[in-house]
Amino acid sequence: MNGGEKLTQIYIKYRRLMLCAALDILKNRQDSEDAVQDAFVRISENLDNIGEVDSPRTRSFVMVVTRNICLNILRRKRFESGADIDELNAVSDHSVEKQAFSSFGVAELESALKRLPPELRDILYLTVYEEMSLKDAARLLGISYEAAKSRARRARKKLIEILY
Repeated sequence: MNGGEKLTQIYIKYRRLMLCAALDILKNRQDSEDAVQDAFVRISENLDNIGEVDSPRTRSFVMVVTRNICLNILRRKRFESGADIDELNAVSDHSVEKQAFSSFGVAELESALKRLPPELRDILYLTVYEEMSLKDAARLLGISYEAAKSRARRARKKLIEILY
């Protein structure tokens, strides 16, 4: 399959998912459509890194690219609104993680979560499943906001290592 065919298949398979993720993060249709378009440009530049179109790895790659494009848009808007970009990152992580991990079965996710150390499992549970803000989760766990950010980052990385 040539690059054009692969990109077309990726577009057909993932465009709706990417738009939903972008809308969830950006809350604006025009910005979301722009983000998805930019994401496809970036994906087209990295087609050599994509194996099978219909795989959890490709789905995760597409979602990470989409998320990063959305975060770049939020960063540009940050100066206009004065919003805390760390909190924006944490909020956007929830929806993207749920979508990226939705390709795995419940049993697979539960098994992977059980393999995480308790402090990493707790932060994921509170921020992803209970949909708490990172600040609220930090307060509940009795740790600093910076420690909660670090744990959440390590937990996501470790979970991805376990699943892939």
